[in-house]
Amino acid sequence: MPISALKMEAETVIPLNAVVNASVVDIIPTTDITNIRYIDLFCGIGGFHQALTNIIPTSSCVLASDIDENARKTYETNHKLKPLGDIKNIDIGTIPRFNLICGGFPCQAFSIAQWKDKKAFDDPRGTLFFEILKVIDIHKPKCILLENVSNLTKINKGAVLQTLLNSLKTRGYKVSHQLLSPHQFGIPQNRERVYIIASASEKEFDFKTLSQQKSSCKLSDILDTGVSEEYYIDASKYTILEPAQIKKQVKSGLKFCGYIKGELRKVGAKENTEHLSRVHKQLMRIYSSDGTHPTLAASETSGRYHIYEESTKRVRRLTLNECYKLMAYPSTFIKNANKGVAYKQIGNSVCVRVIEEIVKEMVKQEVM
Repeated sequence: MPISALKMEAETVIPLNAVVNASVVDIIPTTDITNIRYIDLFCGIGGFHQALTNIIPTSSCVLASDIDENARKTYETNHKLKPLGDIKNIDIGTIPRFNLICGGFPCQAFSIAQWKDKKAFDDPRGTLFFEILKVIDIHKPKCILLENVSNLTKINKGAVLQTLLNSLKTRGYKVSHQLLSPHQFGIPQNRERVYIIASASEKEFDFKTLSQQKSSCKLSDILDTGVSEEYYIDASKYTILEPAQIKKQVKSGLKFCGYIKGELRKVGAKENTEHLSRVHKQLMRIYSSDGTHPTLAASETSGRYHIYEESTKRVRRLTLNECYKLMAYPSTFIKNANKGVAYKQIGNSVCVRVIEEIVKEMVKQEVM
């Protein structure tokens, strides 16, 4: 399949509410970041593209690819670039020159939300990483930035992750990885993901600064005002815990404070344990706006994320707009018109803020 999806010429527009480091070029004057050309594999709706545009406005995406047609449409609408389809059908030898690969390669094969055993490479989605290697072998880019679910670090006691890392190391790259979550960087979502950076430079990327980042952000920081009554839940349908039973988790910032009435989990649901979050299914749990929010899931297409508004003392569902805020997308981002599709797409995305922080650090360390 020939490469026909080159970036359309358009004026660079930085959203007013985007997090932009205007002086990023001045951090390392000896580093030429004005010529960053990248490919966006498994691109989804463009989280990597959004972050790179925010931090390095002169960067250029020369190719994007995703198997999902709806995601490709949303990507094109927002980034003026028409992604190609399945990476396996692309003639990778004809990809235009680039120096950076970005990719949140499919995580279903590695996610505890989908698998209860160790079938990572038995699932065709788990082998798509090797499609990235084919691109690397032909084009030999200077740098590679990848993202995946945290469970990737645990499968077979880390053996699967080591297979991926070693495949990059044997190709001459300096490779490092780290678990990071948006709530470390001011976005109140506990969404731990593993980030992998492979650099062809003499330096191995150091995640220390990023891993030590902390933030006191909370859900109330991003909540919409004037939310429609349709999002609020009748008080007879939920239970709010007693104050003495509510505790904020130190690491994640989560503050479980109640639950939607219904059937408890059959495993681990002992008598008088209703005050414990683990006995309730994820979509039945209620989290306080005084804490963070748990991971938005691609499998949730109806927006059943329940929060307790401390300001109103009422329970409601998150709005679609709030979900996109929890992934640090700008208010100008154009969502899919179908709400179910839009919820799925944001649950599948990378968090823009985390990618922004990584890119800024990559520039500082001169690995791009």
